Amino acid sequence: MTHTELLPIPAIETATDPVHSPADLRQRWRALMGPLGFGQRLLWVGFMSRERRLYKTMTQIPMPPFPRRDYVDDVVVRLYWILYEFEPETTAALLITRPGRGGVSELDQQWAALLIEVAAEHEVPLEAIFRANDDCLVQVDAPSKN
Repeated sequence: MTHTELLPIPAIETATDPVHSPADLRQRWRALMGPLGFGQRLLWVGFMSRERRLYKTMTQIPMPPFPRRDYVDDVVVRLYWILYEFEPETTAALLITRPGRGGVSELDQQWAALLIEVAAEHEVPLEAIFRANDDCLVQVDAPSKN
């Protein structure tokens, strides 16, 4: 079963509206992404101010096909130093984009789990992680450890 977008794309002007929940953050990402469709796997990095608004500056980082600890360590260490330059209580917001359709895959969950784990090790505050593909933008929960 696929999870296609049913709601209209929020106006781009709403991208910096306050975020009070993961659902709000999903709407901000949705406004920024516009029509969905991706040719490669990218990690989008944004920053959330203490006022709970996304900064207007974002970056995209190409991602390897499979989660790699060395890649994630490098990204998270850079995030740590970038966050150091922002005001206190600023957090990182991450969106994984990739080609394909359907719901959250095991690979999406593995990426989220590794990002969350390494961010915690380096004390980098993260917002909920989201994934967008060619037909939906959804929150990715890391797989539970049994």
